[in-house]
Amino acid sequence: MVEQRMRNESKNAVRKAACILKALSLSGIDGEELGQLAALCELPKATTHRLLASLMQEHLVTRVPQTRRYILAPTGHFQLNESQFRLMHSRRLRSVIAGLPLQENDAVFLLARSNNSAICIDAYFGNEIIPSLTQGVGGRIPLGFGPGATMILAGCEDETINDVLQKKRPKRQYEILIENIARAKASGYTTDQGAFINGVGGVAVSIPERNIGTGLVLGVALSIKDHPVGIYDTLGKILLDAVSTTQPKAAAS
Repeated sequence: MVEQRMRNESKNAVRKAACILKALSLSGIDGEELGQLAALCELPKATTHRLLASLMQEHLVTRVPQTRRYILAPTGHFQLNESQFRLMHSRRLRSVIAGLPLQENDAVFLLARSNNSAICIDAYFGNEIIPSLTQGVGGRIPLGFGPGATMILAGCEDETINDVLQKKRPKRQYEILIENIARAKASGYTTDQGAFINGVGGVAVSIPERNIGTGLVLGVALSIKDHPVGIYDTLGKILLDAVSTTQPKAAAS
């Protein structure tokens, strides 16, 4: 009897989780707030919140910080490992972002590789949504397109880098990409001084973990007019120093 009741409860939980996933699939990139999602699925808020937490833990759902809405997690041969997932949601990374010398409308993005693209897996916007290449959580851009995707590309195998370099593109974009790959390898960060979006610049660094790349990149999109001319190298060095604090301390022997 107890076993049968447990099976029924399990089936009910699956049905409720499926209802949430279906509702989110219909909402697209805009996502849904907790209350609206609970109403759509005719579930108590507490139940919906609990199921969402489980779905997030399984990397099926993610929450967009700037809107507090839930969306389906990005797909396409992409999955965070446990180390990356913990880092994304750690206080250490939050403190790094909070300590950056940014203006009120600047934004911060977390990117990771998904096949031949860089995908935005988390974003932190200021008072306004600044134009960006990914346009927020779930957005994809080709490797080498902008500082974050170039930072990921620079850490790829030579074959992948050569494939991207051989793609037809305007000469100036090709030159910028070559420069940024060289900068990534030499200095540890890449920059964009408004080459892709007029008036918007960017800086990106890889996030290390015990001196081993996690595959995550921290990028900043900034309003050029709100910063001094030398902000790119200044912010690049600050980011490099800041992300080193995300490395966990070694366990005491």
